Amino acid sequence: MNAQILIKTADDWFEFTTSKTGQLDFEGKWIKDAAPDVKDAQEIASSTYYTPSFYLFVNSKLNFNPVLYVAPDVDVSDTDVFDYLIHIGPVLAAVEAMDSLLAGELYLRRKNVFDRFSKLTSYIMEPLCVEIIFSCCFGRLVNVNTNDFGALFDSAQKKIEYNPASETFEQGLIRWFKMNKCTLTLPLVGKQFYSWDAYSNLLSKLTDNLSADTMMKDIEKIRKAKHDFYESLKVTVQAEPYNSHDKNSILVCIENPEEKIFGNPGLEKAGHIRAAAAEILRTAKKEKMSYKAELSQISAKDIVVKIEV
Repeated sequence: MNAQILIKTADDWFEFTTSKTGQLDFEGKWIKDAAPDVKDAQEIASSTYYTPSFYLFVNSKLNFNPVLYVAPDVDVSDTDVFDYLIHIGPVLAAVEAMDSLLAGELYLRRKNVFDRFSKLTSYIMEPLCVEIIFSCCFGRLVNVNTNDFGALFDSAQKKIEYNPASETFEQGLIRWFKMNKCTLTLPLVGKQFYSWDAYSNLLSKLTDNLSADTMMKDIEKIRKAKHDFYESLKVTVQAEPYNSHDKNSILVCIENPEEKIFGNPGLEKAGHIRAAAAEILRTAKKEKMSYKAELSQISAKDIVVKIEV
């Protein structure tokens, strides 16, 4: 093996090293000309705290199970080190995919593990620190305090040059969004008020006529077809200044899956961006009426869109 420790995600390899004293360090994404050689490595499955099977649809870069490869002469038996390595893979992939919501939620889900290596975790997540804080603390309904993110919140404050003596953190975010372009993943709220449904009976029936002779090949075709279909659904995210309840409202519409199969492409209301997030985005860029968007995740409890701000 031509590295000490590697984590394989959907598209990338990420490298870690350990010192003689057991210090864990992150070397970054594997960008060497030669592909990693892992033929002699221990192959270790990542923790199932993240699994694509939880989702009806998830972004291609996150549709995988991470695998940890450890060189034969490297010891990762320390409980904290091993725990960290089998959990950090999905976070690396989420940051690489610019999925701010998932990166933050994965951190919160195993905060006790990641905080044992707080500087290392903060370094990995720092490129997306403002977006993560925004998506998790202002974009979703589950109440999360900015201080729950510890060192990552410190990084976000530095990046937006937040001055608590002269502004609130929300005002700092508005100022930062005015001056910067970024990508955000945000969950929809108010879905219960609309009839948009991610599930399609027609897609479910694709498996009805599987043959034992070609089952594995057919299953792979069906899996890819379903994924590509959801990825192709048109999404619009745009301001709703005429909304009598909230002048900062941002509405999300998505093509109806069942109708699209029948050749009737039609957008339907699916939900809104949370009011706290919408107010910051609309205040920062009043002239921006629509946002380039795509589906990021669909699960039993959430619809998440990726938008360019």
